[in-house]
Amino acid sequence: MIKKTTLAVNAVLSCTVLLLAVIYLATGSLLSKAGASICFVMIGVLNFFLTRKALKELRTFSVLLLCGLFLAMTGDLAINHNFVAGAVAFAAGHIFFYAAQRSVCPRDKRSVKRDIICAVIVFFADMAVLMIAPIELRTVTMIVVCTFYAAIVSVMTGKAISNFIGVKTPFFLYMLIGTGLFMVSDLLLALYGFMGNIPVIHQISLSLYYISEIILADSFLMIAREKHVL
Repeated sequence: MIKKTTLAVNAVLSCTVLLLAVIYLATGSLLSKAGASICFVMIGVLNFFLTRKALKELRTFSVLLLCGLFLAMTGDLAINHNFVAGAVAFAAGHIFFYAAQRSVCPRDKRSVKRDIICAVIVFFADMAVLMIAPIELRTVTMIVVCTFYAAIVSVMTGKAISNFIGVKTPFFLYMLIGTGLFMVSDLLLALYGFMGNIPVIHQISLSLYYISEIILADSFLMIAREKHVL
């Protein structure tokens, strides 16, 4: 059983993430934003060590997921100072989240085919959303960058959809929600940059981002509970 103190600490840290995010949105304080990112990584680190023995057979998943969280934090801290560096860190984080999901899903020809189909569908959906931006803002450079980034996000989210279709468990649903919110957050962030910095888009994007990171950071406990090892 997961101890009540563990759940309480997770709840406190989760609330802290959301509170600091609200402060950042209200004041623009980069210190608050950094604090929110550090806190969701703290949730991940705490849950990683709490489940390290229980999930010893899933150590690859745990390590990859934790790396993804650290890269997300790195991207969040870097993007206000260097957009390219931040985007690269986020893209790398998406790859690690994809790899973490891949490590816990049965592999066969059918699942690989399903992965590809889901990723392609998500990719075209993402690109369709990005086409909402005014045509004059779609420079060649931004089109290339957004297409590349959308492809990475689509692979991550497509894998989550594929996993849940193949193995309908609460854990895979949880991962689908977490990665799905991350993808929506990325799309909104791109539109925010394209469409004249509309504040409400930024607010929704950042809110979904932190909620997704909290969900992903709690995935250690979710899979441990599902496997009845904690």
